[in-house]
Amino acid sequence: MHGALCTVHSAQVVDTVAFSRYRFTMRKTLVLTATTIFTATLCLADANVQEKTQLHVGGMIGGIANAFGGKATHEGITSNTFVKGNRRARTTEGSSEIVDLDAEKVYKLDLGRKTYTVETFEEIRKRFEEQKERADSRRARQDNGKEKPQGPEYEVDVTVKDTGQKQAINGYDTHEVVTTISVHEKGKPIEKSGGGIFKADMWIGPRIREMKEISDFERRYFAKLYGKEFGAADMQQMAMLIATNPMFAKAAKAFADKRSSFDGTPIRTILTFESVAGTEQQANGDEGGGAPTGIGSALGGLMKRARRRDADSGPQRSTLFDSTNEILKASATATSADVSIPAGFSEK
Repeated sequence: MHGALCTVHSAQVVDTVAFSRYRFTMRKTLVLTATTIFTATLCLADANVQEKTQLHVGGMIGGIANAFGGKATHEGITSNTFVKGNRRARTTEGSSEIVDLDAEKVYKLDLGRKTYTVETFEEIRKRFEEQKERADSRRARQDNGKEKPQGPEYEVDVTVKDTGQKQAINGYDTHEVVTTISVHEKGKPIEKSGGGIFKADMWIGPRIREMKEISDFERRYFAKLYGKEFGAADMQQMAMLIATNPMFAKAAKAFADKRSSFDGTPIRTILTFESVAGTEQQANGDEGGGAPTGIGSALGGLMKRARRRDADSGPQRSTLFDSTNEILKASATATSADVSIPAGFSEK
């Protein structure tokens, strides 16, 4: 059984059966009770959640992205997520996505042009497998039969601190919990070997049932799509970083494991991921060389000179990204229209 039972309806029926002054026969009571239990198991809770997310990317590329990133990097983007039964819609400014588990289809809507495209689960699976095969083929060509170099083995340090700070956010009473996750080479302190520091500053409020309904839907979606459980939201948002940074992958997994133990729902979450250049890395970065060729080598030379200037100041930190997410409001008021293609839209 998935989702919350229709407890109000069940309570009303039980109350009628147990306490009504009318004289029901035993047979009618049993039939009514059986009907109540059956219909209750079919009820899935609805969800309607509005969130706001703002993202900043660090580094030189991040400076360009933040300058031209529009609302996502300036005031943030507001999204609305609706779940009703086996359908989920997620709407942002200008676009929307509707997932239908029963029809096994995903609809992508352009709200400005009033058009939509449709893709079946089978088509998505096929594209995923093709991309995976191409990636495997590229890796095989790059390896060219050679033994893969062994990278360093990483270890993870996790600290969780309840700061005691309290704040009312969007109508929810919250308290602050800060989780810091350090990933570094095994047997060496991060100040020496370098690594990554993942920090989650969460303002935790009461448990919001609608957020669980959305998470449950995403798990069902990815399980049906790929045939196994995925951390859907985390996979969509962090796939690129995880693919290119093994330290981030370890930090993200450690955070997911720790977050599941918190009692309540994070109303505001500020995530920061920093890269730490340890003293060993800075020393190694000054070695080698040769004449710089191309823009990449020129930029590398600038970075080396910057490291030499700061060599005596210890480990250097740089922010890869930071994001802020807030739950603005949540309710169980989703309608069929919220998870359907609006009238007047045409398929591209």
